[in-house]
Amino acid sequence: MTDAEVRLFVYEQARKGLIPSPAEVSRHFDVAPIEVADSFRRLAEVEALVLLPDSPYIWMAEPFSAVPTDYPVYRGEGGRWYGNCIWDALAISALVGGDCRIDATCPQSAATLTIRTREEHLVNAAGIVHFAVPSRRWWESIGFT
Repeated sequence: MTDAEVRLFVYEQARKGLIPSPAEVSRHFDVAPIEVADSFRRLAEVEALVLLPDSPYIWMAEPFSAVPTDYPVYRGEGGRWYGNCIWDALAISALVGGDCRIDATCPQSAATLTIRTREEHLVNAAGIVHFAVPSRRWWESIGFT
């Protein structure tokens, strides 16, 4: 089992709406859980995964979130994913394809902002996306960004 194989498996599962636990990856590759935890840690060091603080569990497999967020993405024919921000939610809609709906929650007003995509294109899009942190600084604190 290589780190590249682990990363590929994680992303294949994420695209299906599932972020695997270390135990699930361990079973898939028939290796000890410590080997998976070590692989996850190495992948996090090169920013291929984000782990929950002080944990071997995946928090983000960009653009997918392993935990519910204010940026859920729904595909018309089934499926639900969570983006870590609106940028990630839009990326998910492009990755999974089909007709998608993003029910983003505005961090300032708490209003729900519904965005629709059809075959990777925005439909009747209106509004502004604001990034409080410049993209060159996102990885300084990716959980905050």
